[in-house]
Amino acid sequence: MTGGGKIIGEYSKGKVDKLLTADAADSSRSQRIRHFLENMDAAILEANCEVIGRELPNLNRQSILRMAVRVAELRADYIRAGLSASEARHPDPKAVAELARLRSAYEEMLAVYEAAERVIERGYVKLE
Repeated sequence: MTGGGKIIGEYSKGKVDKLLTADAADSSRSQRIRHFLENMDAAILEANCEVIGRELPNLNRQSILRMAVRVAELRADYIRAGLSASEARHPDPKAVAELARLRSAYEEMLAVYEAAERVIERGYVKLE
């Protein structure tokens, strides 16, 4: 580089983006790749519908609502314990351990709920 921040050398801008390989720039190859990916998406959707439908036959409005309520209860338990622990400047080690246990339970159940939401959003289950 020179002192002005300019790059020394040549730069030639052509019609094809220089970051693409010749194969990737080939439109018929791009179409084949796009077609392949679309077919894979359809196959993955079908596989997820089959597996989740078979493995989780009780995944429905009631079970999702029950899980959402449990997540809310665990969140409340965690916050309640935090409020209690915050009464002392240096909480008892047992209170801190209990906070960690409650946080872990809450976060794990929240992750499960979010995974169930994704299953529903992606249409892997048929909800009645």
